Amino acid sequence: MPQLYDLDDYDRCMQEFDQETSTYCFVRAEVQPNETVAAWQAIAEISRFDRHHFDHRQLYFGLCLRECEASLAQLDANELKALQAGLLTDNQKVNVYLDLFAMEADNRERHQRLTNICLNWRLQQRGYGLQAKSVVEYCDEAGKSVEDDAWNFTFYTIICALLILACLGSLVDLHLKYRRHDKMLKERDHYKTPPKSRAQQLLLTFSVARNWYRLNQEPSGKIGRELRFLDCFKFFAMFMVIFAHTNWVIYESAISNPQDPERLLHTAAGTLLVSGSLITVTFFVISGLLLTINWLAVVRSMQSKSKKVWSFGQYFLLFVKFNVFRYIRLTVPYAFVLLVSGVYFDNAGGPLWRHIYEREQLSCRRNWWVNLLYINNFVHTDERCLLQGWYLAADTHSFVLSLVVLMLGHRFAQWSKHLYSGVLAVFMILPAVITYVADYYPIFIPSPQTQKDSFIGDRQFTEFYTSSHMNFGAYFCGVLAALVYDELSSRQYKLRELRSFQIFWFSLIPVGILWLFSAHPIFQHYYVAPSAIWGAIYAGVQRNLWAFGLGIFIIGMASKVGWIFRKFACLPIFRILGRLTYGAFIIHLLVARIVLATVRDPIYFGTGMMFAFIFFTVTVSYLCSLVLAIFLELPVSSCLKLMR
Repeated sequence: MPQLYDLDDYDRCMQEFDQETSTYCFVRAEVQPNETVAAWQAIAEISRFDRHHFDHRQLYFGLCLRECEASLAQLDANELKALQAGLLTDNQKVNVYLDLFAMEADNRERHQRLTNICLNWRLQQRGYGLQAKSVVEYCDEAGKSVEDDAWNFTFYTIICALLILACLGSLVDLHLKYRRHDKMLKERDHYKTPPKSRAQQLLLTFSVARNWYRLNQEPSGKIGRELRFLDCFKFFAMFMVIFAHTNWVIYESAISNPQDPERLLHTAAGTLLVSGSLITVTFFVISGLLLTINWLAVVRSMQSKSKKVWSFGQYFLLFVKFNVFRYIRLTVPYAFVLLVSGVYFDNAGGPLWRHIYEREQLSCRRNWWVNLLYINNFVHTDERCLLQGWYLAADTHSFVLSLVVLMLGHRFAQWSKHLYSGVLAVFMILPAVITYVADYYPIFIPSPQTQKDSFIGDRQFTEFYTSSHMNFGAYFCGVLAALVYDELSSRQYKLRELRSFQIFWFSLIPVGILWLFSAHPIFQHYYVAPSAIWGAIYAGVQRNLWAFGLGIFIIGMASKVGWIFRKFACLPIFRILGRLTYGAFIIHLLVARIVLATVRDPIYFGTGMMFAFIFFTVTVSYLCSLVLAIFLELPVSSCLKLMR
């Protein structure tokens, strides 16, 4: 059976041969059926386990055209004609790549015949007895360089502006520090004290030292201290997200031993990897919780000033204010990472650089506006820029709807419990109904081939996993958790003194672990299709029950239940790591792509290699997030506080 990847030596091709004529092409091929050949029988048998295995019909060739010409020089016209299998035109996933690389149309036409004959000759010489249709995705020519354009110059301009503002803010801050008259004032207190001038306040939002202290400052207020463990939750959830996404990019890269990850997915560990998508639910719950806490704080602040019934105008102004401030706070750093993702520069990698990294660049240049409008989880889903951005879109839609529900609950307080219960019930049932009607599979399965294709054309990912309505129930569980927490706090009810609740709280840990394995019968068995009704019921409860249990878990820990778990989660190190989580989230896939797009040859997929890539991606992502926070994210947050 042919290897998935066959890559010629990229550097030798581009450097050793005559630089005026050296061309290296990345070619997509699809093996054509031939039931009489043993290799095809093996491909068909292995590929039918599509949830666990790669599609071994899909092959990837990196061809040095000079080597192809040399190897085919001894063949006559009839032999060359026999090796032609034709152009690959009916693969929709490949066509998405071809559309993005539309500038390669001339190279495709020029090199299609040679590359198809060359790869089929290799399949023949290695004794597979197979032929494959193919299409050129792109070609690299020696000596060709990338020219800067308006996008690149915009990036350079913004970088220079941020550096200038950071230098000015830091110098002004240093000047104010040394001219202060109160010698007893501690250094930390200086950075906590804003100047009187509004112009200085705006400029000091870019002070590097002041932003470091903002990043490291302890939470203020009773609620901030009780919920500081959430920083730990965010960090470890983010670690698991990076773990999963780095594995995805490894699958998208070239693997020399695909049989090993395929075998892994047939085990309990494989079930755990698939169920790991529940980790994303953690962020929905935390987001709903924090929205509600902020809403309740604003309500109390306004009610302390006036006891009158709020008008429609007041609700509308609050709605606009909540959404505008959130949009600016999230979008400015997000837009900067989008800008970085689209910057062109010379091929720093090798044969896979453009396949893995430039595809992202082209998608970002074409569809950046979709991300900034937060509609990227249902618009242009086959050309995603920053694929993880689907979460921000779903979270934004859930934020808007939850805020409307909270306002209705406040306006019609006597009906609020009925309203909240009804909303929860609807969005608990809705995923099950949609799964049954639309005939979705009960769980989202990121199969190896689906990940290799970057989820292009995957209906289960686009409509079932990333859609807002399928995730709103989890978000609203966070809203309800905040309401319960607020009620317990206002009544000074001490859950930690209830032994029965403590036992229940600790039991959630093993129950949660077991729940991750609840998908095992569905994922691992091919021979009996899951019942449509029971599958729909499971689809409705899988994410929502996890979110509901997590909401109870958070309420308990906020009430100081948890013993050593709470003490660990409240360690000061998580204060910084938790605040850097957003930046790490929006930038980590960019880091993973840069790292894995530089491979020259298929890599061996093993535990050591996998964790090496994962820990490197985590470390670099958080370091980049630190820089992003100091120079952009925290200044924007500080400016918003001045606008309130």
